[in-house]
Amino acid sequence: MPFLAPLLLFGAIFASAPIIIHLLNRRRFKLVEWAPMEYLKLTLRTNRRRLQLEQWILLAIRTLVILLLIFAVARPFLSGNAAAAWLSLGGRTSRVILIDDSLSMGLTNSGESAFGQATEQAATLIESIGSQDALTVVTTSSITAPIQRDSTMNTDEAAALAEQVRDLETTESANNWAATLSELADLLEGTAHSSKEIRIFTDQRASGWSADAADQAAKLEKLGVRVVIVNVGQDAPGNATLAELSQSTGVALVNTPIEFVAKIDADGDPQFKVDYATLLVDGEDTPIKLPDVAAGQKGVPLKLTHTFDTPGTHTIELKLPDDAMPGDNTRSLTVEVAESVRILLVDGEPGIAARDSEVYFLAQQLFSGSTPIKTTVLPDSEWFNQPGVGNYDLVVLANVEKIPPNRVEQLKALVEAGMGLVVFPGDQVDPTSYNSTMYAGGTGLLPASIEFGEAVEAEGLIIEQLDNTPMPVLAQVYRDKPRLFARPAPEKVLKVGLPDLSERSDIRVLARWNGPGLPPAAIEKFVGQGRVILWTVTADKSWSDWPNEASFIVGTREVALNIAGVSGATGNLTAGQPIRQRVSASNPPSRADVVKPGDEKTHPAEIDRADAKRPQIVYRDTHRAGLYELTWDMPGRDDDRTQWFALSPDGRESDLRRLSQEEFEQLLPGIDAEFIDATDPSTGGAQREIWRTLAMLLLGFVVIESAFAAWVGREH
Repeated sequence: MPFLAPLLLFGAIFASAPIIIHLLNRRRFKLVEWAPMEYLKLTLRTNRRRLQLEQWILLAIRTLVILLLIFAVARPFLSGNAAAAWLSLGGRTSRVILIDDSLSMGLTNSGESAFGQATEQAATLIESIGSQDALTVVTTSSITAPIQRDSTMNTDEAAALAEQVRDLETTESANNWAATLSELADLLEGTAHSSKEIRIFTDQRASGWSADAADQAAKLEKLGVRVVIVNVGQDAPGNATLAELSQSTGVALVNTPIEFVAKIDADGDPQFKVDYATLLVDGEDTPIKLPDVAAGQKGVPLKLTHTFDTPGTHTIELKLPDDAMPGDNTRSLTVEVAESVRILLVDGEPGIAARDSEVYFLAQQLFSGSTPIKTTVLPDSEWFNQPGVGNYDLVVLANVEKIPPNRVEQLKALVEAGMGLVVFPGDQVDPTSYNSTMYAGGTGLLPASIEFGEAVEAEGLIIEQLDNTPMPVLAQVYRDKPRLFARPAPEKVLKVGLPDLSERSDIRVLARWNGPGLPPAAIEKFVGQGRVILWTVTADKSWSDWPNEASFIVGTREVALNIAGVSGATGNLTAGQPIRQRVSASNPPSRADVVKPGDEKTHPAEIDRADAKRPQIVYRDTHRAGLYELTWDMPGRDDDRTQWFALSPDGRESDLRRLSQEEFEQLLPGIDAEFIDATDPSTGGAQREIWRTLAMLLLGFVVIESAFAAWVGREH
């Protein structure tokens, strides 16, 4: 039997103390013949054997008490199959085996992954659990769908389940331990046996744990659940993470170079075996030279460019070379490539002549470049009479008095799905209405509350030099020709109420009017997958002569094109997020199937008709990263519809910080969890410390010794 503190076993020599004391206290008597003693000898001979037996039993108990004390402080443990056999003792227990299959469990060290250790240890335990125990086996990614639920097994069934566990694979999704503990409490609440145990095989990473776990731990404590945490994780030998892959060109057009940017993080030495990544565009691979990535470096950029020659949905995957944790080395995107940019200009003040229109100058600038743009101009009254916003990549609202609440809801849904929105003020704008519906206390579409326009004296524009700016051309032109932006001098600008930007990562100022105490010129807000830009000057010349300047062409055009419909955003998700695809309410599908990454089989998807006006296809088994192909029928037509979805690894799992035992105890107050380390190679596998068992035996023998000593010392 191994010990965690074997040197303390030298204390076992003190177990001889009771024997030595016994020998020292033995008295030697001088024999004196006395006639009356003959009668006493007869009595002593009768009791001698019983007294000697009692003394030897008492001596053995005292010696055993000292040995148990020494063994307990030396922390003995059972390992491998011995630990599993130990656990099979006792009985009629409802046991839950929970296997962490999140992304970080794929981390390998010395050729073996944490997940491989977890499944092997769990399988060994399953094979040894008694036939009277009720067993539940579940993974963190499928906590609501156990592999085995609260049932007993014979030897053959246990062997089959153990093999099934050994065949499990990790996912690329993240854990939510508070939700997991809640589901575990529900699983155990109705189990057959009063004795309950949860054994969690995990790498003890901090990701996924939160203060909310304490509330769920209280439920387990109330149920009297014994919790055992088996650590299968080790420190990372060095890991590279593909932290980001995004489309930096706002709208993807046919025969136009589209830019993408990837970012690489290194946790320690990235340990790349080769110096190139692999880029797959619609399945065709191309090697990409990797940038230099130093140990501990974060956000190392890798810029990519590709030109598509056909419209429609295209897929992109970028793969770093394999390392200690390959699960976070690949990201994917779907890209919607269009033949032109579809822009809607909503005119709040049409005017009699075309040149008097609120959007006249804006429309002229949009057509000034080579980018193919399809522009639709509608007076606000005509647009409001339409049933919906329309199918556009970008909507521009120019001096529109007020937006009806139902149209605001439609706009918000489209922006969240990736459409761009630009808002220009004007004298007709009703600030009260906008603040109520469009700003909505900071939760709406606008990045700031608005007031009436005010007279100012400005001396041009200052363009903020921001990372990931939505208007890279504008920032570049400003760096090259700052004098170009010194000319705009508005006589009036919109006064705005900005929230505290230090607390709002979704809002930022893109440009400012040059002058003391002046409001920003352009403010951006990220809303879901889309973006909203609020300008504080009108699109026409009523507040300024800026539309006559060359910087107006660069400013308005580049902002519009760079936020126009970050196309395909609805098809780009994180592993674990359900796939949702809206379908026709008038002609909904009768079937829908999904082909998962690396799997040629089709899997049925759910057709959700709960909302008759907005039916949708839902597929929830998305814990693996990669490209998912969704296909559904269209009743009355011979062809099926297909949509690609790209699910990338959950980046939270790339944080490999591990929780200490003390941190676990703070997260799980009230639960006296037992911790077992399965990573020590000297133990040959899982360790189960048994000092608690020895301590209970020690306490029991102390009570027995006290009672038996009183019995032995009675008057005879």
